[in-house]
Amino acid sequence: MGYTPPTIEDLRRQAALLGVSPTDEDLARVQGFLTVLLPQFDELERLVAADTVPAAVFRPEIEERG
Repeated sequence: MGYTPPTIEDLRRQAALLGVSPTDEDLARVQGFLTVLLPQFDELERLVAADTVPAAVFRPEIEERG
């Protein structure tokens, strides 16, 4: 999957929707963080089988064994 990092303006709009007014420096740091983090989700999806059950999911059959 391709990924385009959010622009500073994209981040500013999202922050405004949440009622937050970060500085340009804050937004640049968030942009840098997302530029590293978001592509890793593509890698994670590639590595983990689609039918993998997340560890935090309640599974009744395990609970019944008590």
